[in-house]
Amino acid sequence: MTSMTETVQQALQSALAGRDTVSIRSTLIEMLGRDPSKTEVSAAHRAARRIAEHGDAVLISLLPDQAGADAYVPMSRGPRRQASNYLTVDEKIIKDLPCRVELATEKWDAIIDEGMRLTQQEIESDPVLSAFLPGWKAEPRAEKRARLAADDG
Repeated sequence: MTSMTETVQQALQSALAGRDTVSIRSTLIEMLGRDPSKTEVSAAHRAARRIAEHGDAVLISLLPDQAGADAYVPMSRGPRRQASNYLTVDEKIIKDLPCRVELATEKWDAIIDEGMRLTQQEIESDPVLSAFLPGWKAEPRAEKRARLAADDG
């Protein structure tokens, strides 16, 4: 017997096979044919983390309009501007929104680092952004991992 997490993981992987970016919650609703319980949502997020931990996609938090035209976006009754978690393999989304990445393996580091460099350039070239974010610096993911490991050790 397969667990809920395994079932949702299969559904998310199938959805990713057809689209570059998928909403975790919407894929779960589509799979169940109803609104999910808190336990089912939790299982879906565990499944998404497993997919991201294996490097098959990046777990990222996006607003519905940031997910791209091809993404499965929720048609919820609640607020439309609420961020939710997605799995994506869309390099443009990852580069454009590197600070929204929740979980990614080293496989995705170069794309995320490129997005961080582009973000840094944008901040430095915009006087309003640079005033709002003084001292913001892009830190390559490998260096950040090494620094965090040294802090823990």
